[in-house]
Amino acid sequence: MTTKARPDRAQQLLLRGFLKRESKPAALALKFSIALGTFNALLMIAGAYLLAKIVHVVMFDTAGLSEVSDLLWALGGIALARGIFLALSQRLSAHAARNIKSSMRANLLEKITRLGPRFTDQKGHGAMLNTLHDGVEALHDYYANYLPSVAYSALIPLAILVVIFPTDWQAGLIFLFTAPLIPFFMILVGHKAEQLNQARWQQLAVLGNYFFDRVRGLTQLKLFNATKRELIQIAKISDDFRHATLSVLKIAFLSSFALEFLATISVALVAVIIGFRLFFGTLDFATGFVVLLLAPEFYLPLRKLGNHYHARLEGISAAGDMLEILQTPESASPEPKNTAPSGFTSLTSKSEIRLKKLTFTYPDSNEGLHEVSLSLPATGMVAFVGASGAGKSTLFDCLLGFHPQVISHVNVNNLPLSEGDIPSWQQGIAWIPQQPTLFYTTIKENILLAKPDATMDEVKRAAQLAGALDFIELLPNGFDTLLGEQGEGVSGGQKQRIALARAFLKQAPILMLDEPTAHLDSATELSVQNAINEYAHSHLVLVIAHRLNTLKKASNIVLLDNGRIVQQGDYQSLSQQAGPFKALLTSDMHEVENA
Repeated sequence: MTTKARPDRAQQLLLRGFLKRESKPAALALKFSIALGTFNALLMIAGAYLLAKIVHVVMFDTAGLSEVSDLLWALGGIALARGIFLALSQRLSAHAARNIKSSMRANLLEKITRLGPRFTDQKGHGAMLNTLHDGVEALHDYYANYLPSVAYSALIPLAILVVIFPTDWQAGLIFLFTAPLIPFFMILVGHKAEQLNQARWQQLAVLGNYFFDRVRGLTQLKLFNATKRELIQIAKISDDFRHATLSVLKIAFLSSFALEFLATISVALVAVIIGFRLFFGTLDFATGFVVLLLAPEFYLPLRKLGNHYHARLEGISAAGDMLEILQTPESASPEPKNTAPSGFTSLTSKSEIRLKKLTFTYPDSNEGLHEVSLSLPATGMVAFVGASGAGKSTLFDCLLGFHPQVISHVNVNNLPLSEGDIPSWQQGIAWIPQQPTLFYTTIKENILLAKPDATMDEVKRAAQLAGALDFIELLPNGFDTLLGEQGEGVSGGQKQRIALARAFLKQAPILMLDEPTAHLDSATELSVQNAINEYAHSHLVLVIAHRLNTLKKASNIVLLDNGRIVQQGDYQSLSQQAGPFKALLTSDMHEVENA
């Protein structure tokens, strides 16, 4: 199993800078949280002095309860205020971490949307889900616990030294010389733990991808009797991940033990020296008691920093994958961005759409589209054909706004679109891929996704046009039937018809399809094809065609090859003239001529 190399120092600085920049949405809340925590520490120092004074006057000045009641009330007030400040500080830091996570997820989802479906396929759905869920969640402890601990480990010991040195400089020197041992050992152990944690994080991504793919292909595994073999492989990968996790935990437990041991020895050293000085009379009781009270508090922030150091490792490991996504180039062509709206408002059934020299290539590849120019009618059906890899799906991705950097090559009514127009542009498009997505909700809610305020009559009309009404009404709960994940509970053809009903309900000016009748029986196919043909009378229908029947119904056919338009026209004229289309018909489509 391969994993990414451990980030070098320059990369770690880059990742820490990235995490710092991402904290801007909640920077004020984090700073206020740290300020409250620091003020809580100052109250702790004041409380230690006050408690020492109370004990001193009671033991050595034989003061009664009435004489120290004011001091006791003050001590109680300090304890109450510390509790309030601590609760507010923790609440604020947690709130800040949640805001940062929400902002990070929004940025990642926006970037993934801009990169398009091809990027998620290359990255792996399992790894992507791990980054968006577990990776972002790993940032919670980094921002809510680790960053405040870094601030406290610098501020609180310094504050204690400031008040201890004038009181007892000898104890101050012990604090000063023993304090660096804890962070030094933490960094020493953390160096190894960081390397192990990086490997563990990458193994989690591998496990996520592998498991996701096997679950999705479970039917094929059972058909080829490969289930047991894959279970063994999953167990092996899981075992590797378990060993990696245990290695990180082993280092973490060792680190915690060492830090606690060093802190305990340091406090014991201070206590022994204070005890001898009290015994020989070179130190008064009040001062010695204050030092003993403050000694554990001096090392506490450093111990907490060690305990939360694993949050730093998790955060930096997760940040590497996030930064990789955010820095992925969106196109090989460095075109300037134009995010200002161009004046485009919405698509209508009378909009004139033209593509002007649209060029898009994938990073580190020459695959894509090259100077595609095309005029699309306001209504009618346009079929796109070509061999696998010709650029049909890439062209549809560009039209759907999945590659915003080339949207300016799309003109509507002689007005080039900008990135700011993409949401309005997408509102005028309905899209149905070969494998449509149905959500874990009722059939009615799946259809209403296209038009939430539609009436039930409109829903039924859309379902009837898509050839779905009959089978839906035969279900026990009809439109209220709950579908499982990815439409579990209905057949592949029924999923397609529900997706078509959703598209018909939207009544978008442009309907984009990837062979909508591929999973339908002949009777339903005829019904759906007639509905699409009727829809094309008043709307523009763009379809990636794999069937001869679809091509015959198209008013215009566009043939793509190697990312370029090589031929276009109606079926009658193209099929009678020698050229790429006729060659494609005889080589790729003769077997479906009677489909």
